[in-house]
Amino acid sequence: MTDTSATRRARRSAKRTDAAGSVTYMRVVEKVTNSGITQSELAKAVGTGARSVQNWASGQNAPRGRSAEKLLDLHSIVDLLSDSYTPEGIDIWLHSRNRNLDMQRPIDLLTEGELDRVLEEAKWVAGGM
Repeated sequence: MTDTSATRRARRSAKRTDAAGSVTYMRVVEKVTNSGITQSELAKAVGTGARSVQNWASGQNAPRGRSAEKLLDLHSIVDLLSDSYTPEGIDIWLHSRNRNLDMQRPIDLLTEGELDRVLEEAKWVAGGM
């Protein structure tokens, strides 16, 4: 049985319909990337490929499992920082060396999987400690 172009279009349409619930994740990715984290950095931080992040950003797919958890953790960090900083300030904070993080950049720690260290520092910045 050959795949006609109409069948392929129907399958793509069905996939888009299934992904309609990913609009919320699309907004999460948008908020995180608007804070200065690039899609490439986001991909490294959540342990996925850049193409997956592009698909989340466009609403074509939603993250699942551990990737979704890590994305939401990053969103929490950005949300905490937004209590004290503008988006530009968050970008600067993420990419500047931080004395409370042994002079490491928070973004580097995030891409190395040390999300909890960055979260603790973000809570401190937001006045939560």
